[in-house]
Amino acid sequence: MRRTLPSTRDLCCFEAVVRNGSVTRAAAELNMTQSAVSRRLGYLEDLLGQRLFLRERQRIIPTPAARDYADSLRGLLNEIEVATTRMLTEGRQGGVLTLGCLPTFGSRWLVPRLNRFLSTHPTIDINLVSKIRRFDFDSEDIQAAIYFGPAVWPNCNMRHLMGESVIPVAAPSLMTGASLPELLRGAPLIQHTTRPTLWREWLAHAGIGTLNGEAGPKFEFYSLVIEAAVAGIGFALLPEFLVQREIDSGALVRVSDNAMPCTDSYYYVYPDRYRESHNVQVFGNWLFKEMNAPDPAFQTAV
Repeated sequence: MRRTLPSTRDLCCFEAVVRNGSVTRAAAELNMTQSAVSRRLGYLEDLLGQRLFLRERQRIIPTPAARDYADSLRGLLNEIEVATTRMLTEGRQGGVLTLGCLPTFGSRWLVPRLNRFLSTHPTIDINLVSKIRRFDFDSEDIQAAIYFGPAVWPNCNMRHLMGESVIPVAAPSLMTGASLPELLRGAPLIQHTTRPTLWREWLAHAGIGTLNGEAGPKFEFYSLVIEAAVAGIGFALLPEFLVQREIDSGALVRVSDNAMPCTDSYYYVYPDRYRESHNVQVFGNWLFKEMNAPDPAFQTAV
């Protein structure tokens, strides 16, 4: 037995106390008594041979080393929980499907539709993980992902979902009635940090080569680009389907109808080892059909 490996119960109690900043709140979260949580902290301190908390009156303050230790443990404990849940449901239809997704695509397109999937597949729980960079199926606990980019991903299966076209949009207050080049000179061009050449490409596509397409405020997420455009900070270049709500409500207007098709597309991606996974295949089939289904946000209740 590894003598330096604490019990998972001790680690869970420790992580919960650091995160909550309180033994009382951690005990309530873990459905344990305060004294039981305190005993577990004591066991862990004895094993590590050092104090993890400074106790001042009614407060319990983690040491800097303890806080770093808790930060390292948090992800590991989450991975253990997900792996255990997957093992408990192995061989059964249902269980957890951990899905990677682009943040704005997830919040604007996927989540509004997700109840359609969950209502017809109640035994499958979706664990949605978001980030804008490409996922690493070897080092991250992801079974499948919705990805935007070129159709290249080694050792993975890729199913094309849809292409993308972008259009320039802006708050109505920026629409002065001037010509398109003059309009675009009148306010900043809002940039998306992961697609830094997009404006330059659209300006060339529209035959406007005299503007600096790489200057302007930069935002990492499309959701922030959208909010910046609504706030009147500048002109934004966005996929129309992501801003349809704002266009329909009048919060944004099309600066030009000249849509530029992008060379990349959206794909449903999963590693070869999940080729036979029931959850991965069922969700992929639903996702493919959902591409042509109406957006629930624009459906009128009968």
